[in-house]
Amino acid sequence: MNKRIVFLVLIIIFAFLLSGCKNPIDIFKSFISGKPIEQDENQDPNGIENEDIDDLLDEEFNDLNISDQDTRPITLYYKDSNGYIVPVVRNLKKEEGIAKAALSSLVDSPENRSDLKILGLEPVLPANTKIELAIKEDGLIRANFSDEILNLKDKKEEEGLVNAIVYTLTEFETIDKVQILVNNEIRESLTYGTKVGTPISRGNINNLHNNIEGESEKLTLYMYNNPTGEYTYFVPITKNVSSSSINIESALKELIDIKDECEGLELDFPDGTKVFSVNLENGIAQANFSQHLIQLTNIEKANNLTKAIGLTLKEFDGVQGVKLVIDGDNPLESDIINIPTFANSF
Repeated sequence: MNKRIVFLVLIIIFAFLLSGCKNPIDIFKSFISGKPIEQDENQDPNGIENEDIDDLLDEEFNDLNISDQDTRPITLYYKDSNGYIVPVVRNLKKEEGIAKAALSSLVDSPENRSDLKILGLEPVLPANTKIELAIKEDGLIRANFSDEILNLKDKKEEEGLVNAIVYTLTEFETIDKVQILVNNEIRESLTYGTKVGTPISRGNINNLHNNIEGESEKLTLYMYNNPTGEYTYFVPITKNVSSSSINIESALKELIDIKDECEGLELDFPDGTKVFSVNLENGIAQANFSQHLIQLTNIEKANNLTKAIGLTLKEFDGVQGVKLVIDGDNPLESDIINIPTFANSF
């Protein structure tokens, strides 16, 4: 049977499984699950200095609609078996010290390991790590750890630990940068040379450390993995690219190129897939792909790939949704795909 026909048949089947009688062309819309993006009301961080950290961070959750009044959603950063740092939104029990509770969820313990087992992820902080936090002015937080964080196995694990700490804390709108201390002292570097002497901001997660001639910027691309067979998680990858060529079209080209660069991660673009153009209008990025994409007839792989595309484009300001077009004599065009608010939730 013609591959195009197979693809269209799968579209019809999948669409009816999901929505009963939805128009089959909405298959791409169904590939990404989740509600339309809603803008949360952010608190104004101006004028904050040495305030109570618990009261300060609690303000950020006042407007969230949480079904369980005893929990709240927090984005935490764990590691997988290959050392990649993975964001996961979890509902944590409300308790005094929300930021400390978030970091405590990253500490290796039987309970945390049990919670993460189904995901194929692990805690990043060594067992028995002690944590103290103090918020300062201008979005800075001082995070003090016991010397357990000096006992890691290699440089990659150490860099991952620092990124997990920084990204978890800077998920709070009132925190922009993190000063890491060990036993109440600022160190220039940790055991394997990871620099921590000055406050650290976001922007370096799972860095490929590829070299670029001339001026460069960091681009975030998304790949995925499903080591347990039960849960697919999406992983942000940082790649250095030329400052002169970074845009939403080049981001998708880089996404196609990166699929074989990260051991242990997947990206199911069929061989030969090309992106012809990406046009942004009224917040919707229309991505025009070659017909190679029709070869992707596995529903789960199509779902994962489309979500990775959406998450990658969401990194650009103004992108709120995506439309996919498969070029050819009879082009296939999706409805608007709502990009999920979170890469992973559990």
